[in-house]
Amino acid sequence: MIRDKLTSRNLFIRILWLSLIFLITFFGVTVLSYYILPEGLLKSANTSRDFTISSDIRLAGIQIFLFNMMSVAVIAISSLFARKNGESKAYLSIGYSCFLVLVLINAVTLGTWSFITDVPSVGLVERITSMFRITEHAGLTEMFGQLLITCALADKHIFMIYKKQTIKRRIKDVPWKKEEIFCILLGFALMFIGAWVESRALINIG
Repeated sequence: MIRDKLTSRNLFIRILWLSLIFLITFFGVTVLSYYILPEGLLKSANTSRDFTISSDIRLAGIQIFLFNMMSVAVIAISSLFARKNGESKAYLSIGYSCFLVLVLINAVTLGTWSFITDVPSVGLVERITSMFRITEHAGLTEMFGQLLITCALADKHIFMIYKKQTIKRRIKDVPWKKEEIFCILLGFALMFIGAWVESRALINIG
């Protein structure tokens, strides 16, 4: 059932169902990692620990936005591939798996408080509720931006894998709708807004 929703031709249905999966996964894993994993678990593995940002909020925002584009690039590249099993009629974009891996990493980072900044640790409730203060925390804004881009690219695969076969289609045969292009642009806009919020927060902490 879920697979059918994620492979729907209706963009709104794809967004709705991936949003539900995202929210359940993100906050569920955050709670679990808070209770069962050691605090600071991913701090040494955080790829942005050596990332130095400008003291100018505009330049810092651009730096963070460009840094976050690496995750979008990974989603876009993985969205070129899709696969199906014997029971499925439609191919499921591998971009979904890539997006959910990023969500899991972010959830464990929040649950174990593995941020690179030296901000005092807070309780579980505060960790969760603070995510909804979108003018102070960029996490949800940026992840929803990634989500929109993932959903818009969900049927843009070039390489379709079925069992041991790989079928390739021509780029000109890939369908595009106006709402999908708008969705991608909105996703980039949300990520840019998130980068600006994050830059302001980091500069204020510094």
